[in-house]
Amino acid sequence: MADSTDLQTISGRLERGEIDNAEFLEQFTRYVAAAMGCSRAGVWVFSDTDPGHVLRCLAMYDATLDHMVTVGDMVDTDVSVYFETLLKDGSIVAPDALAHPAMQACRQYLSDLDVRSSLDVCFSVNGVLFGTFSCEQIGSRMEWSQRQIQRLRKIGSRASLTLMHAASAPLDTAPGALWDTGSPSRLATLPMPLDSSGS
Repeated sequence: MADSTDLQTISGRLERGEIDNAEFLEQFTRYVAAAMGCSRAGVWVFSDTDPGHVLRCLAMYDATLDHMVTVGDMVDTDVSVYFETLLKDGSIVAPDALAHPAMQACRQYLSDLDVRSSLDVCFSVNGVLFGTFSCEQIGSRMEWSQRQIQRLRKIGSRASLTLMHAASAPLDTAPGALWDTGSPSRLATLPMPLDSSGS
């Protein structure tokens, strides 16, 4: 079982410039999969486009394959139900993922990968919903325990700011400027190394 000190170590490596953003995301998702005991662990970010909400995968680790996998964006107006459920409840606990109302926009994704159970917990930065952690169980059903749910929420509270930096280009951290709602796609598509100059 992964220890919380592992998360501090991984975050510290990124902050010191010992690993880049991609390496951090890989180590982080591996950590989450081990901590949760699930088949796959991912980090997703929200953005808005003309068709509606988009859920973009920044990183997904598959423990059954023991490597990172590529996952396409979920672009569908029905993803708004998923988004609204997370805003209201803070999580989506789906032991039967295909039957859960909030997961209906993801049915094709779930079916293609044989994802039986999923647990999604949102994380925010400065009170703004930024994305979700997803835990998926492939090929078998998992009844998510309250301990697992609390563990994932705790991971989110400890790692959200580091994740935002790993997912984005350097941002102006002056009051009111940390979150730019006008350019969410930039946050997901232009990961850059930390500025080691300390500026």
